[in-house]
Amino acid sequence: MTQNIFLAIALCGCGTSMKAQRDSVKVKYTSNKTENLDAVNRIKDTRDERVTVEVTKTGISIVPASHPADALKGDIEQVGCIWKEAFNNGKTIINTVLTGQQGDPKNATITLEGENGKITILLETQEFPGCKLRLLVDKHEELN
Repeated sequence: MTQNIFLAIALCGCGTSMKAQRDSVKVKYTSNKTENLDAVNRIKDTRDERVTVEVTKTGISIVPASHPADALKGDIEQVGCIWKEAFNNGKTIINTVLTGQQGDPKNATITLEGENGKITILLETQEFPGCKLRLLVDKHEELN
């Protein structure tokens, strides 16, 4: 169950703008709140938990601070971006296959969306339809 929740979280936290991907080697997002959503994005419950999402030009990782062994990683297979202002207003959609410590792959879509400077990361998997995780990003930083 923890792996499934973390996978959902991981998928949400992967997006960056194309500008950020070109200009930075890595972007790190930190979230302290996770929302479990149903198929129509209604909040089922929320949790206070720290999750770090790192996105590079070629890959993504999602690491829950309380369970680092449940980290998920994947190569970016496809990315689409529409940003009016990097990290402020726009959207990035990443398609990846996330794999955890147990090696069980999950086909995931991770959507990073910025609206008026507030960033969220939405994680969805084909293997768990109707179950989504949304991370509310507190901080992002471009790392070299």
